[in-house]
Amino acid sequence: MLYPLKVFLALTLGLAVPHDPAQSADLTPYRWQQRLLLAFAAHPSDSDFRVFADRLSARRDAVQDRDIVVGRIFAQGPSQLGARPLSSEEAQSLRHRFAIRSQKFTVVLIGKDGGVKMVREGRVELEAIFARIDAMPMRRQEMRARPSSP
Repeated sequence: MLYPLKVFLALTLGLAVPHDPAQSADLTPYRWQQRLLLAFAAHPSDSDFRVFADRLSARRDAVQDRDIVVGRIFAQGPSQLGARPLSSEEAQSLRHRFAIRSQKFTVVLIGKDGGVKMVREGRVELEAIFARIDAMPMRRQEMRARPSSP
């Protein structure tokens, strides 16, 4: 009785997952190394994205201090993860993986352990993201291990 259900689920899930691994964005190289902050928008001129990008730029040191790699993923337009350009297939794969609605600006924070730590739609305050990161056990350990300046 369970066998047909398992087959149905396998076929259904198989259709939802990209079949060509070369076309899906691989996030495993960042695991245990860096946090990912993925900003999804319809296009690079999205007003919420522009505000977010400007705030990130102004707080570059804080972003770097927290080992954050920023991804800019667009439904239309060139996407990138850190400095690496993403193909449209990779961008679509990430949108699908995180169930992003195509026209809604969304930020996804992924911890060094690879887990999703925060998902926010619409405008999001950078301080809320930093506070979430700073509350993480791994981040607290990093801050304790850092030598204090005089």
